[in-house]
Amino acid sequence: VVFTPQSLWDDAAVPAVPSSPDPQAVTLGVKFRATQNGLIKGIRFYKGTQNTGPHTGSLWTSNGQLLATVTFTDETASGWQQATFPTPVTITANTTYVASYHTTAGYYSTTRSYFSTQYTNGPLVAPANGTSGGNGVYRYGAANTFPDTAYKATNYWVDVLFNGLPRSSNVTFTVTPVPAG
Repeated sequence: VVFTPQSLWDDAAVPAVPSSPDPQAVTLGVKFRATQNGLIKGIRFYKGTQNTGPHTGSLWTSNGQLLATVTFTDETASGWQQATFPTPVTITANTTYVASYHTTAGYYSTTRSYFSTQYTNGPLVAPANGTSGGNGVYRYGAANTFPDTAYKATNYWVDVLFNGLPRSSNVTFTVTPVPAG
């Protein structure tokens, strides 16, 4: 059985500001949860023309444990980019995770006040800014790191590739964290 991955946003969704005028290296993220158990197959992000690579996508627990990471390849000049993890990561329903990407160039995409309310698409939910300690998160630094600071409920246009597991599934999965470093 082949499942088409779901994401928070479709390919027609675009940011208010495709390339913000900030040239610093930064990790940008979104807090999300799914209403059913499933697999995160990879990370997506919206790229403006000034946000040149390299880019690294990551999936984290809500307290900063790295679950998976992937380097983006074959990027286009702008628009939605996606990369799949070598092994999909199992997530648990109604548990908050953070999807992020790191850019060395800055000039990331933004829409301010986006997470002033909860955003939902199918089984995926991006909580409102105050619900999980702030949504639309970032952390400046030359290396990929856990983004844990929110600013004005800003959407940095980071997304996931999610496959829900059938509710009748009796399959048990084990998540193996990626060692730091």
